[in-house]
Amino acid sequence: MPQSIRSILGKSNRVRKPARATYSTSRAGTSPSPHKARNNRQADDEVFKDKLDDLGLDQLLSEDLTTRDVVQAMRYIRQRMFTPVPTTGFHSTRSVELLNYRLAMPPIVAASHINAVLHSPTAVEREVVELTRRGVVRKVRVDKGTVLGECLIESADLEAMVDRATLTQETKDKFTSFLRDHPTTQLLPRKVLNSSQEDELVRAGLLTGAHTATPGGTLRLRPEDRMTMTSLQRVSQYASGTASAVGGPNVVHLAGGGGGAPTLTRADSSDAAAAHLRVAVPGHGGYLKVAEEGLAWLRQALGRTRWGEAPEAWLRERFEGGVLYGPRWKDLWGMEWEWLVGLAVGLGVVELFNTGSVGRGVRALSS
Repeated sequence: MPQSIRSILGKSNRVRKPARATYSTSRAGTSPSPHKARNNRQADDEVFKDKLDDLGLDQLLSEDLTTRDVVQAMRYIRQRMFTPVPTTGFHSTRSVELLNYRLAMPPIVAASHINAVLHSPTAVEREVVELTRRGVVRKVRVDKGTVLGECLIESADLEAMVDRATLTQETKDKFTSFLRDHPTTQLLPRKVLNSSQEDELVRAGLLTGAHTATPGGTLRLRPEDRMTMTSLQRVSQYASGTASAVGGPNVVHLAGGGGGAPTLTRADSSDAAAAHLRVAVPGHGGYLKVAEEGLAWLRQALGRTRWGEAPEAWLRERFEGGVLYGPRWKDLWGMEWEWLVGLAVGLGVVELFNTGSVGRGVRALSS
């Protein structure tokens, strides 16, 4: 029986490499298994068994000559919202997607973020009022149920957005004239523009519904989600059981607080008909979304620790996650860590403190 060549020559002397192990890679956005998540929480608890030393609160930024006033602080914050897109490591399609997303980001800054940078809320508020009256900056509301509340935009930037929008020249001129003549108002009364011009501005994202609050419409909101004392929890504590028992729907506005218009009642029905649209900034939905996602990540990261606090260096390392593979680039479009922490400090989500041993610490203040 003829023998095969392999049986005659025997085994080959060729060097063979060991088989490469295959690893299952999870796609971006896939949640880890419960067992893995539990192990991660246990590891976090082991790292931070004891509370960090607290030697006092720390500031977000040290004294910086480039941020001496509100306008400079606004530009400083905007320039540091995103890190530069790396020249290598990303596919060209992803790089273009990142750049286009950033170009569509409106030039707005949360008012509370400025307080975290300049460290003097009272002085900031006075300067914002003066700049608003002079028409240098403009307040706009972009809350939509979020905690951001009021944002600021330079008037020149808003007028440039009007000029770039797809509008008739007459609509551009009339709307720009209204903005210049009424630098402090956020509402557009009726009869300033005709219906077709209003439709143009609404489609361009420069106007939105006023959605003025009414007692029946805001009574059931949670206290932490609104800037008013008129909630079911507060009303139920008084014998009369009415909104008037706690000062009425305008209690904050009448006391000098709040930045928006007062809540309208039946007596103000004519005013409600007169102001039905609000000045808006195109693309602010993208700003809200990325800001909320960043804050949610920070809350979740601190919530996994035993004491709701961690060294900033540890948080930043997890945030960057190996430069190109962490939350910064996977989900948050390259958000800068400093911008996220500044927004969180300004909104009262976290506070910074000096540990004296492991650098600056970050402590959660609200869930």
